[in-house]
Amino acid sequence: MKRRAIRVPPLPLLALLLASPPPLPAAPTAVKAAAGVLLPTSQQKGHKSRYTLDKPPDGWEKPGFNDTAWKEGTSGFGPLGMPGARTEWKTSDIWVRIPFRLKRAPAGDLPFRVFHDEDVEIFLNGIPAARRTGFVTEYVAVPMEPAARASLKAGDNLLAYHCRQTGGGQFIDVGIGDESAWENLASAVVADWMLQDGLGNEGFTSADDARIETAAIETVLQELEAGGAALRAELGRLVSSRAPGSDPRWRELYVKACEARRELRLKPLLARTSKIVFAKHWNVGGSHYAYTECQSDAQAERHWVPGGALCLLEQKGLYGEVTPLVNDPGGIIRNPDVSYDARKILFAWKKDDRKDDYHLYEYDVAGKRTRQLTDGLGYADYEGCYLPTGDIVFSSTRCVQTVDCWWTEVSNLYTCDKDGKRLRRLGYDQVHTNFPTVTDDGRILYTRWEYNDRGQLFPQPLFQMYLDGTAQTECYGNNSWFPTTILHARQIPGTQKILGVATGHHSDQSGKLILLDPAKGRQENQGAQLVAPVRATNADRIDGYGQDGDQFQYPYPLDETRFLVTYAPVDPGRAGKKGFGLYLMDLDGRRELLAWDPALSCNQPVPLAPRPKGHVRPSTVDYRKTTGTYYVQDVYYGPGLQGIARGTIKSLRVVALEYRAAGIGHNGNGGPAGGALVSTPVAIGNGTWDTKIILGSVPVEADGSAYFTVPARTPVYFQLLDGKNHVVQTMRSWSTLQPGESFACIGCHENKNEAAPSGGAITTLALRKPAQALRPFYGRPRGFSFPKEIQPILDAKCVSCHSGEAGKPFGLTAKEVVDEGAKRRWSEAYLALTHAAPDDKGRRSAWRGQDNHPVVNWVSAQSAPPMLPPYSVGAAKSRLIEMLEKGHEGVKLSPEEMDKIAAWIDLAVPFCGDYREAHAWSKDEMAKYDRYEKKRKDQEAQEERELKAFLADRGRP
Repeated sequence: MKRRAIRVPPLPLLALLLASPPPLPAAPTAVKAAAGVLLPTSQQKGHKSRYTLDKPPDGWEKPGFNDTAWKEGTSGFGPLGMPGARTEWKTSDIWVRIPFRLKRAPAGDLPFRVFHDEDVEIFLNGIPAARRTGFVTEYVAVPMEPAARASLKAGDNLLAYHCRQTGGGQFIDVGIGDESAWENLASAVVADWMLQDGLGNEGFTSADDARIETAAIETVLQELEAGGAALRAELGRLVSSRAPGSDPRWRELYVKACEARRELRLKPLLARTSKIVFAKHWNVGGSHYAYTECQSDAQAERHWVPGGALCLLEQKGLYGEVTPLVNDPGGIIRNPDVSYDARKILFAWKKDDRKDDYHLYEYDVAGKRTRQLTDGLGYADYEGCYLPTGDIVFSSTRCVQTVDCWWTEVSNLYTCDKDGKRLRRLGYDQVHTNFPTVTDDGRILYTRWEYNDRGQLFPQPLFQMYLDGTAQTECYGNNSWFPTTILHARQIPGTQKILGVATGHHSDQSGKLILLDPAKGRQENQGAQLVAPVRATNADRIDGYGQDGDQFQYPYPLDETRFLVTYAPVDPGRAGKKGFGLYLMDLDGRRELLAWDPALSCNQPVPLAPRPKGHVRPSTVDYRKTTGTYYVQDVYYGPGLQGIARGTIKSLRVVALEYRAAGIGHNGNGGPAGGALVSTPVAIGNGTWDTKIILGSVPVEADGSAYFTVPARTPVYFQLLDGKNHVVQTMRSWSTLQPGESFACIGCHENKNEAAPSGGAITTLALRKPAQALRPFYGRPRGFSFPKEIQPILDAKCVSCHSGEAGKPFGLTAKEVVDEGAKRRWSEAYLALTHAAPDDKGRRSAWRGQDNHPVVNWVSAQSAPPMLPPYSVGAAKSRLIEMLEKGHEGVKLSPEEMDKIAAWIDLAVPFCGDYREAHAWSKDEMAKYDRYEKKRKDQEAQEERELKAFLADRGRP
């Protein structure tokens, strides 16, 4: 392999990577000495400082000066809103003191790195070190006076400076060391070697001994084995010479050994490809990992950090060369994917903050041309992935939904043809689905955030579907606290194992690298192993999981032990622009840096090489149909009905979910899984997240089987009912069928790694007849509305006593109670039955119910991720039902009335049958909801036209 000589510079990048937030200046900042950066500038982290805006007495710059009366702040200093200004400064003068501690005296030249506007004087340990007048418009290197340089010592040191401005802008920040020395890849590679080999920032600095240098080189030589014989002999001679670590021969030998190791590590990659496609962009994330759409008409949260490029890395010898294929300093480019023949590159591109949205583009590798595939202002299309069928799957906001627990746009999975046409929606999901990738056996893996009737923090499991959207089901972690979120998952080629990122909920799209083996189990840490390095994998319950220390993103497995990955050796902080590079790594964490940009992170590596298409399963979707079928072999099989006697379950209820188009008003909930804001609430706090429609029910046969028809392209969940039509077990998730799809399961929450039980009848009772139509729930399917379904019962049977008048029991009338926080008009009866109270007692606003109250007991919106036992909550556990069954105060309810009240409880006490019902919106708020609902309907109409064209293409009417 061709080698080239590289200069081994001092180690400022390494110092930046190792830096940690310092204590207040009362205890000097601990700094690991190096001939590079001793104190990073505010560009990286800033430092806790003491400062004053009033002229101090003489001697203020000296170490013994008492600065306890000064203010505390973080450098740099300037007007708030100015990049780099961490502490406000708007007066004419500022005096700053920053104590720091060195383990040993540094060697080599050390400039200051200064951004000054205007005049600045700098001192080290009380000695004048530098002076500059006027102003600069960027950080500049400023030489250090020799006497001041000589004052730096092991132990406590002091940086002090005074800046004065006379007009115009102002800013001051001072660091020690030359950060710009690390702006080439080779230098960054050496820094990363030193970090992983234990040299830290102290390597090659000692004037006394070479213990850490010897240990680092021995570590490298162990990996080289017999191939390092000549280098091992050279090490022996150098050890015998007793040369100190600062002797340049140690650096030279270390680099030679590391280059030999790099050559060995790169061989498996180069055997496959020397070309890698990647994107440069900011470290995407928001208040939640999925909030990255930055939609042009976003309702609230949006994140626009321009600057990006689609790049090609060509590995030539030890150090690669990067060529921008598409460059946009004013836009964002992300999510590259390579076609199976390696002739095309798919990516998402947003060119402007408000005048454009992410859309899919394709780059022709040979022709060097770019074409746009999707369009439409107000819709974000991103995370595109080529399918072996020739189509594309991608994430999109075309569903026009708002997350239940905030104000942010939702993305679901869509598909289109190779030209961006014939667009069809695949997922009908409550909140975000993200990052689809394709397996060898023809499945799409993706992350699905979900929380139907449970808390929103932890269920962000890995899901799977076939290429046509059929068989949408769990792959890993749907009833788990851990991992909090599984993101950026890809199959390891030729195996059923998956490499992904274990991250948090309120986090960026980064975390810890995790290997999943579903064959070992699919919940908690049963089949999960933290890697790079391999270590103990605890089933932790942490919202912000994996956000400390080194960070991983976008792994791309090459085989069972090696992968490409986006990696930051230390935490780069939330939503920054830099800190991540492209690496080749193995499961033990051995790594080689391939691409690095000090100004902008390098992300999402994908080999530019042909690959086999794998298995392509013929599609079973028939868009001419409007229904699909479900089959359950035996509802009693599995832990969902553990302890329930056969014959208890009489029917299976099917409930559809509908999702909000926009966010207006809010209340809150709380429970075992956490707490949340609820936007556009349709129930009191702790009640249902979404509106619910009872589509009907189907009898469960004596052998536990059921076979029935449901509407396609509709999210539904199931409830198993006893002879009183009370819920025994409820599904706190949902399922969606494609038109013409048949989906089967063995039982209730059965282990997906188990085969169907053998024995008994060859054909179940349900399969001996056609799929059954659902029996309606007292009329056509409709959103379950308390005012329409329950209040008429109360008016007829209860309000004569429960009028709310003086001397009578609590009111069960329809009297309105306006909730200014939730923007709803609840009723007196609804609030009484749910035992609700306002969170804001002063305004009597944002009412919250008691889900675990013995009178009316329902499944909490913050129930925990693990499966609930049968009969754990609901009508069967509510004293109200018992009272009514006994004929409370001589009142007898009809079976229909009893069924409706039980259903209301078992649906988690909804009030609104749709998102407009009982609203207390202003004209502007109504106009907002109208606008987003129209936008949704426009997209649905467009998709209907695309479906007709899709059928016409295939010669179907």
